[in-house]
Amino acid sequence: MEIHVDYKVPFALADVYAAWVSSETVIAPATAMDIHPVVGGHYRLIMETEDFTGRNEGEFLKVEPERRIVYTWEWNGDGEVTEIDVTFSAVPDGTAITIVHTGFRNQQSVENHRSGWDSYIDGFTAFLAAQA
Repeated sequence: MEIHVDYKVPFALADVYAAWVSSETVIAPATAMDIHPVVGGHYRLIMETEDFTGRNEGEFLKVEPERRIVYTWEWNGDGEVTEIDVTFSAVPDGTAITIVHTGFRNQQSVENHRSGWDSYIDGFTAFLAAQA
């Protein structure tokens, strides 16, 4: 099972890519990020609130700066290790982002992650707008 989604954001490719792989880009509900964007490097998303503590951990499998990244994703050690393939391309008035997220075990996980991507891109776009 997989998710394939396309987005367009009104920001330059270099800025979009830099923000995507930066530990400084913290999009709610995340409270911290720890990203080392090299092949074999880590991707960690941390959520720590009074009510919940969660952690995503992954490893970068491919890194082609300002073009493509591929990394794994496992939420809270749940055993479902998925793969996220993100491509970036310059388009008139911004950047196109294509995400192919594969390896889900069930439809509920697909649905949860699909809505998660929409929410993330909304937050990512707001983050970039605040930086401009």
